[in-house]
Amino acid sequence: MPRSVMWRRSETSVLAQPEAGSTHAARGWLSPARRAYAYAGALAAGALAVLLLTPDARPSADPAYAPLGAGLLAGSLLTVRLRPREAGATLLLIPALAAEARFGMAALPAIVYTSLVGSLVRRVTGAALPVAAASDTLAFAVAHLVGQATALDLFGRLAVFAVIFVFARVALAQLAVWLGGPETQHARAQRPDPFVLLALAPLGALPLLAWQGLGDGGLLLGLAALFMVLMVMVEARNLATARAEVEAERDQLVRANALQRDLTHLITHELKNPLTAVLVYTQLIEKALREDSRERLPGHIGRIKQSAQAIQQLVDNLLQLSRLEDTGELPDAEPIDLAALVEGVAADLEPLAEPKRLALRTEVPDELPRVVAPPLLLQQALSNLVSNAIKYTPDDGQVLVWARPIDGDGEIVLGVTDTGIGLSQEDLARLFTRFFRSADPRARMERGSGLGLALTSAIITRIGGRIEVDSKLNEGTTFRIVLREAGRS
Repeated sequence: MPRSVMWRRSETSVLAQPEAGSTHAARGWLSPARRAYAYAGALAAGALAVLLLTPDARPSADPAYAPLGAGLLAGSLLTVRLRPREAGATLLLIPALAAEARFGMAALPAIVYTSLVGSLVRRVTGAALPVAAASDTLAFAVAHLVGQATALDLFGRLAVFAVIFVFARVALAQLAVWLGGPETQHARAQRPDPFVLLALAPLGALPLLAWQGLGDGGLLLGLAALFMVLMVMVEARNLATARAEVEAERDQLVRANALQRDLTHLITHELKNPLTAVLVYTQLIEKALREDSRERLPGHIGRIKQSAQAIQQLVDNLLQLSRLEDTGELPDAEPIDLAALVEGVAADLEPLAEPKRLALRTEVPDELPRVVAPPLLLQQALSNLVSNAIKYTPDDGQVLVWARPIDGDGEIVLGVTDTGIGLSQEDLARLFTRFFRSADPRARMERGSGLGLALTSAIITRIGGRIEVDSKLNEGTTFRIVLREAGRS
């Protein structure tokens, strides 16, 4: 077998099988699981040595020791409640500061117990369980030794302790991944966020101030009060998260209902007419064939083709609109010469204007800056606006397609102005919604699906522009597409 061929590990396999040419992997002694357990054993042995060989690292007989251990446990469990999936040892820092100030290294057994309980509550298993407890133990011991080595007052030493504890804990977590592999870090294992830890460190001074003024009772009461305040904050945050999730689900239901309405409208209105035409002209073709009257067949077939094309265009517009609203990838953007774009669209749509004797004119200044956009999408958006203007402008009217820069803003305006029937204020409010058709009887006389302007708005929004409209009933309408110049952010 070539050396480049790799064995794949199944989902339930304990031992990963690396490249076939690796003799170590063939023996299995460097498998990820064994590597993780080997590191966990070494780290746990180091923490145990600290506990056994340090004379001061013994539980204290002081009456305040047990309540302080309960405070450490409360901090760990509150951390589970606060950030169960991503952080550990976060609120443990606050009672750890109190434990360091009151008992020093004697608090180390309570730290070990607290860390183990917190990990078990998170359902941490395997090598990650001893790694988390040993890391907290060693971080506390190192922070204590460094703090004691300084010639500072109590709060100065505690500040040094907090910083060393934070960074020692983070460093040990990184070392575990580097030496023991990713299996030393459970999905719910303790992975402290240094910024959260350092931000919470000053809160640990509050129980200490109470301790200096009121003794051990003040220390315990201060810890209890602080944890109660933090618990209220946690529950408020959880409530806000739950409310946000409910609102998100509500928005999804609203979108689903809107989609259902769109589909109902599509089936009952937009598809009904062309499908009816297909059925009617199919029946007429059958009748003509029975009566051997073939001279009308080309006309009937043409009508069926037009109806089929209308259905296809409707479905294509819906699919394109859905793709644009789903924020998928767009075609590549390119620098666009707006003068050429305007002239090309006007030339393509001139045949629609001729039967109504409309004056379709263009107005683009020389040396107009270019814009960057997907060419086909921008052309489609402009074509939709121009064809709409032609459709709703009475005979002998005018349609002007124009472009000009906005002085000093780095923006280009691409516009379509007509002398058509115009829009009421009620129509303007719903102009870019799906399937919107004006209530004006003159607009109802023209065939349309009500998707063109919704699609145009979605295109312009996705390419980073904006669309504006001004209209007066019975006077005309102006649509403006505003885009950034090429090279402008």
